[in-house]
Amino acid sequence: MKRKPLQPDTPDDLLQQDFTGDCYRAAYQWASASKGQGWTLVHGTVLSQRLGKRIGHAWCERGDDIVDLAMPVGVRDFKRDEYYRVLKPEVSKRYPAEHAVFLMLRNRHYGPWEESEQLPESLLAEIEEKRLRKS
Repeated sequence: MKRKPLQPDTPDDLLQQDFTGDCYRAAYQWASASKGQGWTLVHGTVLSQRLGKRIGHAWCERGDDIVDLAMPVGVRDFKRDEYYRVLKPEVSKRYPAEHAVFLMLRNRHYGPWEESEQLPESLLAEIEEKRLRKS
């Protein structure tokens, strides 16, 4: 029997998967599956109502829309105002989806990425140049 090639998850597939406790992988997966659609992967902290303190977290933003796959299935897309009002995020770093893919491949983990793990300026310039040529 011939096997189908491994196909990456689509954004619709990701919205149905359980990412409880795995926000960095979840945000990376969304950014990767949504490349070219204007999403930004965000690392920072949010206020955990359950723990009563700030925790490291990752989510994705595009304009006024936010997707946080670490939230329960069915409650994962938010308007920016609502998300920021409830979770009170503090942003540490924003990554265009294309940069996030390079960072994960380079560092072999989903984040957060330390300063020493960031992409060199020369590579960032090359990525941006290629992106501009495509548009």
